[in-house]
Amino acid sequence: MKVLVLHSLPPEAPGDGRHVWEFDLSAAAAGIIEVLPEAAVASVRGSPSEVFEVLAKHQPDVVFNLCEAPLGRADREAHAAALLEWLGIAFTGCGSETLALCRRKDLATVVLAANGVAVPRSDCFPCIVKPALEHGSAGLHDGSVCEDPGAVEVARAKWDGPVLVQEFLPGREFVVSLWGKSGPDFFSIGEMLFKGGLRINTYAAKWEVESADFANSPISYTTSIAAGLRDALLDAARGAWQAVGARGYLRVDVRLDSEGTPRVIDVNANPELSPEVGMHRAVAEVGWSWQRFVQLQIEWAR
Repeated sequence: MKVLVLHSLPPEAPGDGRHVWEFDLSAAAAGIIEVLPEAAVASVRGSPSEVFEVLAKHQPDVVFNLCEAPLGRADREAHAAALLEWLGIAFTGCGSETLALCRRKDLATVVLAANGVAVPRSDCFPCIVKPALEHGSAGLHDGSVCEDPGAVEVARAKWDGPVLVQEFLPGREFVVSLWGKSGPDFFSIGEMLFKGGLRINTYAAKWEVESADFANSPISYTTSIAAGLRDALLDAARGAWQAVGARGYLRVDVRLDSEGTPRVIDVNANPELSPEVGMHRAVAEVGWSWQRFVQLQIEWAR
């Protein structure tokens, strides 16, 4: 079987307040090639003609899809998957419709709620204001948590596009990683341990490793989770998988409300695969080798 690891190159100018390394998929690609040495690898800016040329050159049976920002545009994340679907080439991870849906936090929230998945309410304070078209905690900072309508308007004004305004949930936050061929057959649960007064997973906490926010937001896979809570977290995450039509792998962020009920706050259909973080760490924490995970993703590709 001929496998091609295809990844998008980061934009030269990622935009105000964003970092190039947020979009750099080279480490993730290298980690996959390390356990699939027979595979080919190609990096692309992402124009359709360029992708066509690469596919014609390598003639892959399966593409390991690591295209997150074709032509430097994160809003085109679903386009590479759609192109592969159009050409009838099997690829790993979620399909284009799921990728497109999960890029729209506002629409994904509606779909989750319509399918019986608990999500934050939208009509109460304190609340959190998020850009609806972004992922990777883009636009999130301490000022994103608002106590009154005036603060909401200030937060809204920072973004030209749509925003999602939701109840700020005061409870514990969990990262639920799921993987499987069609259903969420395997899982790993980590807990965000906020310290130093930090309340949310900000952009700095995710991408600026020298920042205080990064130091104050470790993820632990060894904190105590009661059996009932673990089951409730899994029910919420698996419900999200089904609601968005996921396959391959998915990350679901879940937070507890004031009554301890898990509510889904984000669904990431293209989570981080770089070594020692994201899905890579999640599967290792439950005893999986990275080679096993990658090889199964190839087998599950469609």
